[in-house]
Amino acid sequence: MKTVALSSGERVPALGQGTWCMGENRAARAEEIATLRLGLDLGITLIDTAEMYGEGKAEELIGEAITGRRDQAFLVSKVYPHNATRKGAVAACERSLRRLRTDRIDLYLLHWRGSVPFAETMDAFMTLQKAGKIRHYGVSINTMEEGIAAVKDGRAETIQVEYNLLAQEPRENIFPFAEQSNVGIIARMPLKRGILTGKMSAADESRFQGEDVRARSFKGEPFQKELAKADQLRFLVHGPIKSLCQAAIAFCIAHPAVSVVIPGARNAEQMRENAAGADVEIPAADLDRVADLWRRGFTP
Repeated sequence: MKTVALSSGERVPALGQGTWCMGENRAARAEEIATLRLGLDLGITLIDTAEMYGEGKAEELIGEAITGRRDQAFLVSKVYPHNATRKGAVAACERSLRRLRTDRIDLYLLHWRGSVPFAETMDAFMTLQKAGKIRHYGVSINTMEEGIAAVKDGRAETIQVEYNLLAQEPRENIFPFAEQSNVGIIARMPLKRGILTGKMSAADESRFQGEDVRARSFKGEPFQKELAKADQLRFLVHGPIKSLCQAAIAFCIAHPAVSVVIPGARNAEQMRENAAGADVEIPAADLDRVADLWRRGFTP
């Protein structure tokens, strides 16, 4: 697996493992643990999680999966905004450490900006770093304004942001600032919650029920529009690139500002498919065509 340097200088794999979809289904627990361990075997050693994923269940799953292999893993976790006070962040970190069965978190992020002053959260992170509870820290952001503010603040070593073939705004609004300031970028949602696997159809909408985040964001017309955009990107599948999923991952890795890409995987087949995406490159002409499609809003 290709490795890259974070802003701290530490080398990590260009492809990580996202776990927002893991931990809640007890019937799938054994398969999910095996998937995480397969990722370690493949060199996908950065594992991204958060205290809110399954209300701590994802962290518990990871803790079990890395038992006996802690030194192989680079753990990223996040504190929920309402826990991000000076005292709250310290307490939340301790809970995460217990669930992860470890004595340190390699990269600790504010999950997104909330009502707690950013400076207070950063002060809490510095306290945790001095105590050896976390090694590096940063912020996961939801808006371009949050990302720019985090870079300008100067204390976040790494920023996590949604970046994919359908959401390219960070390339123009955040990446230039991050590169100038030596801030690492973790690209989340490279597969746009499954849209960019190339395997979804309109019929899949019926599966988005209950607590599935797609039940809120991918219903009706918005879902149909995203599928139509994904269809326009199938030209990327040629030569060594065997699927839209591989193309989507390779697209994110291609930008020099991006340190790590964190798709999710529920099983061994998905993990191997993700890994294949890190081993291929998109031709420059195709990257130019993708940028043009996005700027035109995927209009004909």
